[in-house]
Amino acid sequence: MPVIGVILGAVIWGVILWMIWGNGIQVVNHWLDTRKERESENKNAKAIADARERAQRAPLRALEDPREAAMILLTKLAMLRGEITAEQNLALSKIAMDRLGLEGKPEHHTTLAAFAARAAKDADHVVADLSPLFHTRLTREEMDDLFAMMSEIAALHGGATEAQEAMIERMRRRLSYTGNQG
Repeated sequence: MPVIGVILGAVIWGVILWMIWGNGIQVVNHWLDTRKERESENKNAKAIADARERAQRAPLRALEDPREAAMILLTKLAMLRGEITAEQNLALSKIAMDRLGLEGKPEHHTTLAAFAARAAKDADHVVADLSPLFHTRLTREEMDDLFAMMSEIAALHGGATEAQEAMIERMRRRLSYTGNQG
């Protein structure tokens, strides 16, 4: 037992001497500074990533007109199949003018909706950001019409893909929509 005490005492005394007269303090300070810098870099990188995501999602969250939100939702739904085709673009233009009653040129509305839909990270973000607006602003009949339009857009080019069906189902769940399951 005394041998262990002597060895332990020698090690502790060696560390103390190294800290006082050697460069031990510098080594420890360097290690602490490096660790602090790494933590700071990780924290900054996370803050930057969060800020970028908030900036990306801001246009969707800032919408106040459910008609514009519907155009973005339908456009993102069409994009899940790939690039928007002429047939899909024509259908979106007709919906913008005839069913949503948006004023101006249909190309204006489809272009803005495509820009906003491309800016969104994925369909989940579109659903999450737009569903509160739909939930608070749409009547039962308008919600029926929204889901009918979603089904029409998804049905183009041979029926809905799995991704389109999943997006429609996520929107159904987010809005607690039970009508018109077709």
